[in-house]
Amino acid sequence: MQSVLETITQIVREELEDDAIVLTPQTRARDVPGWDSLAHVRIVVAIEDAFDTEFETSAVTGLRNVGDLVDLVDAAIG
Repeated sequence: MQSVLETITQIVREELEDDAIVLTPQTRARDVPGWDSLAHVRIVVAIEDAFDTEFETSAVTGLRNVGDLVDLVDAAIG
């Protein structure tokens, strides 16, 4: 089974159309070319779909980096 980070990385690559993107828990959206506010919304929706969950807006707006996003997904899917 793919790890959450691997799945998120694949989603970001697809949404930003860049297979060279490498994410780590420390990666911030501003570190990734093309990851702007509109892309962020698309990425979050795709992650919600992939993991069959839904996040509260307040949880998503408080994310500092990809590690926080992985933790949010882990908590949602238990």
